Amino acid sequence: MATTSNQAPQPGRKRPRRQRSTAATVAVTIGKVVGTLLLIGIITAVILICFAARYIQTVIIPQAHIEANFVMDQTSIIYYEDPNTGEYVEHLSLHGDENRILVDYEDIPEDMIKATVAIEDRTFWEHHGVNWRRTLYGVILMFTGQDIQGGSTITQQLIKNFTGYDDVTVKRKIQEIFTALDFEKNYSKEQILEWYLNYIYLGDTCSGVATAAEHYFGKDLSELSLAECASIISITNNPTIYGPNSNVRMTNEDGEVTTGRERNKQRQELVLWTMWDQGIITEEEYQAAVAEELVFVSDVDEEEPATIYSWYDEQVITDVMNDLMEQYGYSELVASDMVYSGGLRIYACVDQNVQSIVESVYSDRSNLELTSNSGQEIQSAIVIVDPEGNIVGLAGALGDKTTNRGWNYASRSRRQPGSSIKPLSVYAPALEAGLITPASVFDDYPVQVLGGSAWPLNNPQTYRGLVTVADALRVSSNPAAVRVLQMLGFENSFNFMQDNFHIDLEEGLEVNGEIKNDLGSSQLALGGLTNGVRVIDMAAAYSVFPRDGLYIESRTYTQVTRIAEDGTEEVILDNTNREPEAVLSSETTYYINDMLKDVVTGGNGATGTAAQISGMTVAGKTGSTNSNTDRWFVGYTPYYTAAVWVGYDTPERIYASGNPAVTMWEKVMSQVHEGLENKDFTQPDGLVTVQICRDSGLRASEACLNDPRGSRVQSMTLFADDVPAETCAMHVSVEVCTDSPVLDSSGTAIEGLYHLAGEFCPREADESLGITEGTVQTIGILDYTRELVGGVSSPDGNYFKSFLDAQGTCDVHTTAPEPVEPAGYDPNSFDITDPSTWPPVNDPRYENFDPENPATWPTPEPEETPGTETPGTGETTTPDTTPAPSPTPAETPGSEPFIPASQ
Repeated sequence: MATTSNQAPQPGRKRPRRQRSTAATVAVTIGKVVGTLLLIGIITAVILICFAARYIQTVIIPQAHIEANFVMDQTSIIYYEDPNTGEYVEHLSLHGDENRILVDYEDIPEDMIKATVAIEDRTFWEHHGVNWRRTLYGVILMFTGQDIQGGSTITQQLIKNFTGYDDVTVKRKIQEIFTALDFEKNYSKEQILEWYLNYIYLGDTCSGVATAAEHYFGKDLSELSLAECASIISITNNPTIYGPNSNVRMTNEDGEVTTGRERNKQRQELVLWTMWDQGIITEEEYQAAVAEELVFVSDVDEEEPATIYSWYDEQVITDVMNDLMEQYGYSELVASDMVYSGGLRIYACVDQNVQSIVESVYSDRSNLELTSNSGQEIQSAIVIVDPEGNIVGLAGALGDKTTNRGWNYASRSRRQPGSSIKPLSVYAPALEAGLITPASVFDDYPVQVLGGSAWPLNNPQTYRGLVTVADALRVSSNPAAVRVLQMLGFENSFNFMQDNFHIDLEEGLEVNGEIKNDLGSSQLALGGLTNGVRVIDMAAAYSVFPRDGLYIESRTYTQVTRIAEDGTEEVILDNTNREPEAVLSSETTYYINDMLKDVVTGGNGATGTAAQISGMTVAGKTGSTNSNTDRWFVGYTPYYTAAVWVGYDTPERIYASGNPAVTMWEKVMSQVHEGLENKDFTQPDGLVTVQICRDSGLRASEACLNDPRGSRVQSMTLFADDVPAETCAMHVSVEVCTDSPVLDSSGTAIEGLYHLAGEFCPREADESLGITEGTVQTIGILDYTRELVGGVSSPDGNYFKSFLDAQGTCDVHTTAPEPVEPAGYDPNSFDITDPSTWPPVNDPRYENFDPENPATWPTPEPEETPGTETPGTGETTTPDTTPAPSPTPAETPGSEPFIPASQ
């Protein structure tokens, strides 16, 4: 039998360790894991909270404030500067086209306010801008993968109307919350409701409840009944669905098709029920309002606006609105109201004389009468910029302007610029990088075969062969532009266009599953940009050239102000502090100006000769697309830069003689420059004139002068550092025989080209051989090898040494000529004073003849002396003595010795 000992353990003996159960061990382990995870979660949460707090403090809160202390019941005025006095004078009072009647809070019916609060934000009078319960619900939806929705108070909805920001993202919701909290600190509930009810959109172009009252019920806002108030506020949920005049047909749960008015009535009853449910109205009021018939007035046709703004005035309005939205975060709706009725003073840059000329030309369609194959009338736009970057004249379309805020081709359309892009994307950046000079030579010949055809094409579809950069620009060579671009590099060109000329280009755009961008030859060298370019941007970019390399952002206004409460003029927008940006060197701008002048005055293939203005320096560049759907001319003088686009609204091929954009440019700019003194562009120091070879770009040699096409030597003015040090080695001298012309495939002699001289071709006259003159001539021929592309020939190919070598030598003088017997010579005719009587050079008897040596002169044959017949013998006796010869002139007594003339 076991016994239990109560004695304490003996010293030196270990107490038995109690074994922990498996469950306890697992529980402890789980506890440790959970505790660790909890600790990690807490630490992570703290870190995230710190990051969130920092983000809110540095990013959200600085953007949370909205300045909304503006008025909407004062006329805004546009002013322009009088060029004679320098003073600003009133030009135009603005009246908005928006269908809006503004009302004060006191003039809004109580039923409208109650209906709004009941259906839109029942806790409006209690919260401080945010309904936290509804906001939390929206966050839960977000974390459960559903759409972020709900939580928007009237204050938050007003902020959306003010800013136009309605994208549903976490950042936007956070921004909206803090903006609403800040907003309610600065503005009263009544002011918020007043703005909200004046700005909500209620369908049929109606903005604000007062406008909707007039439009739908033909009543003043104060005359609306409870039922009518509920009907109008019902539209806010979705004007397309609940607008009384909505033509959208929808099928309800019962399969019935409902109209807009039926859906408006259903929504109105929900608003009324909500008001009754919240105790805002009694049941009797609810029943009476539901039973009341809603009588909508007939639709009213929109009337034409009383004032049609000019293209320029409309651009000013657009620019001010855009700047208000960008600088203050206002929505388009708010910015529009500020411009039209916010009491603004807008100081425009328009030159009234220039604008009146623009309008007179562009309002008259007879100045450009073209119709497409589908019947479209031609369109055009022009923008004129002065040296200070002011847009002084503008037209957004052709023909009479009959509407406001219509489509403006000058500032809204993006069209393909064609070759007008070349000075911006190819030649200016290549000059700036030191890769080329105007004397550099490139081959106007296809670069590659693309789609089975030689590419790129020229317009017209011919090639010229080797050309200088100056000539390539003058005739708008596409292959030369591509070759320069390849030397420059696509990215360098792309970045230069964006950074220096501020032309927006496309880095990557998916179109039908294909990524398109502007990093390519077709885009940058030929002007086939993915999104095109605006007329207003082309004018600003080209104005860099006459401005000696300075880019200034173009503007239509200098300042926008308003009269503050203390009577002072407060600046709202300021365009006066624009720092010019140096984007080109004086060397580059000189070269571009000089070459683009040649586009207008150069002739011989120059593309812009129709832009000449009598007595005025003009430079510019034409542009057209391969399909000829867009035509451009961007030209400038020392006074103004103007860009002109011509095309159809829906792109179609333009069939016209010449470039119609040049025609419109000249019609406007010739009048703009009347009475202005001619002057040239800036000419820097350090220029020298040098004779260069047009085929090599190097210093001209004698062989360049002797090119069979005519002299290839050209005078060119370059900066000293750009003058070529080497002499042309491309032209080599060869001997040809002019008796043996080279024939083309049709048997016609190729101008100036002959077979190489052979050994028997006479190099000089030789009477002994019957040769009166030599037929061997020295010419300069091109020692240049071109790789043929697409079977295309070029006119200079016939003047390559390889071509001439292939023709062989002279086919006329193939054997040595036979000597010709000299004609008889009578020495008795010799008279030293008459060279015509001297012996012929091919008479071997007198091969040593020397006019200065009498010993070599011909000796006259003795005359036959009659003999004396001896009588009876029949013999004749010759005298023994010979008569002395007549003395020579030198021996004549009393005369000076004769010195014969040299031959």
